[in-house]
Amino acid sequence: MKLQTLIESESKIEDIPSFLKERYPDRYALLENWEELTPSFDAVELGEGRYLIFLEVPEKDFERLTSIFPSKEEAMGAFLTTAVEAGWEEVPESYVIYHADFDGDKLIAAIKTEEGVLKFDQLHLEEMIRRMLRYPRIITYSSDVLTYIKDVYPEVDSKAYVISREIAKVRGKAPDLEDLGKIYGVDTSTLEGKLQLLEELLKNPVKLPDGEVNLRPYYYPLET
Repeated sequence: MKLQTLIESESKIEDIPSFLKERYPDRYALLENWEELTPSFDAVELGEGRYLIFLEVPEKDFERLTSIFPSKEEAMGAFLTTAVEAGWEEVPESYVIYHADFDGDKLIAAIKTEEGVLKFDQLHLEEMIRRMLRYPRIITYSSDVLTYIKDVYPEVDSKAYVISREIAKVRGKAPDLEDLGKIYGVDTSTLEGKLQLLEELLKNPVKLPDGEVNLRPYYYPLET
């Protein structure tokens, strides 16, 4: 299990547990309450005094807790719940790609997963949402398409990695998806093509009309 949390530090962090104990006791409390586990740590500097701290616990460690919990899985679930309460987040290891278009006045939405591309009309969005709920991250290009499903998926914003927003953070504005399709040689006249292009845009560097840009990974906390 791999967790992450955002912290701030004026200087480089040498000893992560000691730093957390001194500066972020709420995050460190997780370690004190689960002494049976042997986590490892890593820190990634994001700039402007901000760091992303990773905490990884071998899955076999949770087998030591089966004298307390009915199973290893229940021990992992309890640990994750405690971690979230202490300010940590599980690192998303999978995602679903989502886009939607109008065919006349009829909304057609589509997702791409390891199962391939699946399309849904506006009468079957709940079925699509049930599939999307399996994934900790939703990849889309524009926040506009999120508004189409907010009524049936109110939490969608908290899980969505919006590529145009990420580009705008670096460049000030983002090009239209169709313009990127021309650069990548992808036909964006279909939903299948747009989903394919979104998957390509997850790979750094991202090609833009005026050059290239590196975007932060989709699995980073969304508030970065």
